[in-house]
Amino acid sequence: MAEPDKINALIDAIQGGDAAASDRLFGLLYEEFRDKAHVLLRVSPRQTLCTTELVNETWLRLHGRMQPVENRAHFCNLAARAMRQVLIDRARHRNAEKRGDGVPSLTLCAADDVQGEDPFDVLALDQVMTALARIDPGLAELAQLHLFGGLSISEIAELRGTAERTTFRQWRTARMYLVKSIGGH
Repeated sequence: MAEPDKINALIDAIQGGDAAASDRLFGLLYEEFRDKAHVLLRVSPRQTLCTTELVNETWLRLHGRMQPVENRAHFCNLAARAMRQVLIDRARHRNAEKRGDGVPSLTLCAADDVQGEDPFDVLALDQVMTALARIDPGLAELAQLHLFGGLSISEIAELRGTAERTTFRQWRTARMYLVKSIGGH
C-alpha cells in the first residue's frame, strides 16, 4: 500500500481546497487500484469491465466525494464502496440487457467473449452484505475492504488499529455469514 503519510497529507490538502491534490492522490494510488481491480475482475470472468475501466469508473465516483474524507481508513472504505457500486451497477445493467430487445451491446473488453454463468454473483453478494451491515456494520465494512477494496487481513488490521489475529477472526465470522447466506440465494 502507498505510504499512509503521503495519503493523509493529500487528503488534508484536498480538504484544504487544493484541487490538484486529488489528481496527485489518484496518481499515487493508480497502480494499487489497478492491482486490486485486476484481482477482483479475475474472480468474476463474466464482468464486462476491463481493469482500467473499473479503476477509472471508481475514481470518478470517488472524485465527487473527496471533501468529506476524514482519513486514510475512511478513504479506503469509500474506495472499496465505490468499486463495489461500480460492479453492482454493471451487473444490474447486464441483467437488464438480458431482458432487453436482444440487441447485443458492444464493448472494448475481451471479457464479453467468455461463455458460461458468472461464478461470482455480485448482486447476490451485495444483498447479503447489505443484510450483514444491518446485523454488524463492522463485519460488513471488513468484508467490503477485503472483497472489494482488495486489502489483506494485515492491511485491514493496520488500518483499523486492531490486532491481526482479531481481524482474522472477524473475517472468518463475516466470511462464514456470507457463504452461508449466499448459499441460500
